[in-house]
Amino acid sequence: MFDTVKLKVRPIYIDSDTMAELNAKSFTSLSKETGALSSSYTIYDEQIPFIKYIESSQTLHVQVSIPKFLYGDNVTMLTEADISFFFERLQNRIEQLFHIHIPHDEWTISRCDVCWNFQVGKDVGEYVKWFSKQKLAYKDTITYNQDQTVAFKNKSSGIQFYDKHKQVTRVKEASDLIERSKGILRLEVNPSDNDIKKYAPERKAVELLTKPFFDYMTDKALRQMEYPSEASEISLSWLMENKESISKIETMLGFQMLQRMFDESTLRQIYKSSTFANRKNMAKKMTIPKGNCLSPLAINS
Repeated sequence: MFDTVKLKVRPIYIDSDTMAELNAKSFTSLSKETGALSSSYTIYDEQIPFIKYIESSQTLHVQVSIPKFLYGDNVTMLTEADISFFFERLQNRIEQLFHIHIPHDEWTISRCDVCWNFQVGKDVGEYVKWFSKQKLAYKDTITYNQDQTVAFKNKSSGIQFYDKHKQVTRVKEASDLIERSKGILRLEVNPSDNDIKKYAPERKAVELLTKPFFDYMTDKALRQMEYPSEASEISLSWLMENKESISKIETMLGFQMLQRMFDESTLRQIYKSSTFANRKNMAKKMTIPKGNCLSPLAINS
């Protein structure tokens, strides 16, 4: 459901002696506005990889992968029960480190990675290839890692699909994790500030780390994806039944072939905008027999 989150809470007072005990790395700067000195502290912890405390604003920042924090890897998918478990473990760890108690509802979110593992077997590469040809509104389409990852990004948000097995193999994870990741097409959605604020105006973590927000973001992402079909073994009987539409069938077969050869941005340069929109609309309505085309991704949770 979720992977990396960046949380913060304020005002929280942590004295310098506690920071010294934790061997915190400190940095002191001079405020241009007030002329006062202010210190920030970075703590290195085995369980929470990023912790920062800003003395002047009494703000505590943490960044952590929830599944790694709970289970040691981010191939394991979280359940709703795991979210409650996460808040409890986070609270306990913060108490151990800083001797302070932070209620769950005081944490706010500045980053929240929504994710899901689709088990698609040998078709992982085919999905990435299909999606890499698409162009989403207001986002750039980018491929990484020798076409093992396709991302749709702008400055504020992103959607990406990638081959999880190849990713964990590349970073040399444990052999059992590599085995578990076979056939996984990973979806990761990075919500924009607008998405977060629209759903939870105060950015409360307890409101955002929920199944409804997960559903909201994944539905929004998956609705934008298209799944071009391929004609396969069109029978003479089917053609005879649809001979009045033979011109449309020829047009559609040619368009599908071009879709397989070129990405969407290239096709938009070839076609007039009205013609391209017409072809896309026709592709959704045509009933040409489908072969072994990719099934639309769906989350059953």
